[in-house]
Amino acid sequence: MSKQQMEKTILGIHSNIAGDNEGFTGGHAWISVTRSGTTTVYGLWPDEHPRTLDNGDGTDIRVGLEGTKFPRASRFYTLNMAQKIKLDKGLKAIVVWRYTNTCASWASELLDDVTGVAIDADDWSGFETPRELGKHILELEKRKGPSSRVSPATPEMRGTSW
Repeated sequence: MSKQQMEKTILGIHSNIAGDNEGFTGGHAWISVTRSGTTTVYGLWPDEHPRTLDNGDGTDIRVGLEGTKFPRASRFYTLNMAQKIKLDKGLKAIVVWRYTNTCASWASELLDDVTGVAIDADDWSGFETPRELGKHILELEKRKGPSSRVSPATPEMRGTSW
């Protein structure tokens, strides 16, 4: 890995399911952040989930629980300094998992806040799901070209929506 790649901050958005044939309530969405060649994953998990500890009023943003998840859909973006600051602020926020604030909505909203890229996660009745997010990530990868940690996309102009 080159020195320039080592200094980049890469934000990834991921879903382990994608498409209408997947279950409405299944799957998971999360983000990854690669800094200086080290990747850390973040997801929104409720206190009641068997893989988490109830942290009371603490944030439901959890670090590293996606270690066994394999994304079916991923998109990566290189961040500038202002975007890195927004990302760090977003990761420090107190965020609570709810049926109206799921892993998919959190990941897509954080990506939008940081990069200005809106990847749609809205499913039936306005619920945001990993399957819908994954479907739109794959569409974006097809339309705009594939991305990876080694070859991330540059965030499009604000207002771009998929």
